Amino acid sequence: MQPIKDLKTEHDAVRTTLTILDKICQEIENSGEIPAIHHLDQLLEFFRVFVDQCHHGKEEELLFPALEKAGVLREGGPIGVMLKEHQQGREYVRNMDAALAEFKKGNQSAGGEFIKTAKAYINLLHQHIEKENNVLFPIAEAHLSEQEQAEIWEGFEQIETQKIGAGKHEEFHKMLEDLENIYLEGIIETD
Repeated sequence: MQPIKDLKTEHDAVRTTLTILDKICQEIENSGEIPAIHHLDQLLEFFRVFVDQCHHGKEEELLFPALEKAGVLREGGPIGVMLKEHQQGREYVRNMDAALAEFKKGNQSAGGEFIKTAKAYINLLHQHIEKENNVLFPIAEAHLSEQEQAEIWEGFEQIETQKIGAGKHEEFHKMLEDLENIYLEGIIETD
């Protein structure tokens, strides 16, 4: 598999989790209650492990350095923008974690903070994915040889094993399938 195709496939999974998160936020807004807190715990783990450690790890450790080596600018260029957005996303996930922890302690107002931060994260990642798919990835495909892409792909495999561990991808896919059945039953997405 080509590394860019792999990253785009991961983007599809991320979009699904964002849709689920948005649906949960709507339920919180409508009821004033956080439904199935363990589902939010699962989503936050997905954002920390799959999105940040694995997906962003692949980009930051392998793709971005290869692009810089090929002459794509970091500062004032698309790589710098992506890195800033990765950092912003990490901050949003930390804030969602903190709000959820407060809610679990009985602080009902933390639900509003969770929603506010979750919506900012959803918006950020949707825009981020669009930039990567439509700007950064075409640049990568134009600047990186087949050999360089093959080497990046091999590195991706190592990152998945080291950062996520055996069987974790399968666990995330099962979780995603379960949450889709609960929250997105009957919702048809169009792109």
